Amino acid sequence: MKVLIKRFLEGKTWFDEFNIEYKDDETVLELLDKIKAIDRSITYRSFCRSSICGTCAIKVNNKTILACKSKVKDFVENDELVIQPLDRVKVIKDLVVDNDIIEDRLKKNKTWFEFNGNYLQKPEDLKKIEKQTDCILCMACFAECEALDYDKNFGGPFAFTKVYRFFFDTRDKLKQERIDIAKENGLYNCINCQKCVIVCPKGIASAYDIKMLQSCDVNNVEINNFF
Repeated sequence: MKVLIKRFLEGKTWFDEFNIEYKDDETVLELLDKIKAIDRSITYRSFCRSSICGTCAIKVNNKTILACKSKVKDFVENDELVIQPLDRVKVIKDLVVDNDIIEDRLKKNKTWFEFNGNYLQKPEDLKKIEKQTDCILCMACFAECEALDYDKNFGGPFAFTKVYRFFFDTRDKLKQERIDIAKENGLYNCINCQKCVIVCPKGIASAYDIKMLQSCDVNNVEINNFF
């Protein structure tokens, strides 16, 4: 199999080509490890190897994936694999991108707790936000978000999923203030392309989360009416 890896160093880009054999159960991350044994200069991120840390998100044959979760056999086309860094984020070196954008977006949207005094939570209340807490901040959704092509300051799908996670948490006291902050960061600029839903490795529908937040603001409906 021919593997093309996009390289980036000091403003220069090019593709390096490798001929590698792969096994049916081999992940893209394992393939990268094999290539790095050939060329130690190739740079990429990986930590947990269990689809938890979210650091190994890349593009393979124009599909945004988690390298540790994805099997090579599922992406090979014409016995070729093209590996590139994520779109819409600054590349530092090769497949490594600047993930400071995560901290920036989370801070702007104030995605942390301000307790209302009650630290306990019923299981049924936790279930309302359980899916959103699965977000691993891999930036796959951000890299695919077409709204960013029109608004560079758009908060991004993962940021609004985090807003949802706190807004619908019964222990949080900010509520409408969270919606107002999200509006300042482009809550209504989502174009509903649904690409965030397609690529999320955890099956989170950020487009749905955004619509829910919009509905809470426009209709001023009680939160519990949505569940």
